[in-house]
Amino acid sequence: MVEQGDTVMAELVGSVRRDTGEEMRMSMAEVFVMRDGRIAERRAWVIELKENDHR
Repeated sequence: MVEQGDTVMAELVGSVRRDTGEEMRMSMAEVFVMRDGRIAERRAWVIELKENDHR
């Protein structure tokens, strides 16, 4: 997690098993913009990782 001023960002990695039994690896992130101690804006995304750890 990174916090700079009124912006907080968290980055995560994970995996899930598809119906076919194949594993899907992904990178996820959430960004929060704070105003007066409250969340004013939230952005989130998930990106599928198609390459392995060795590439």
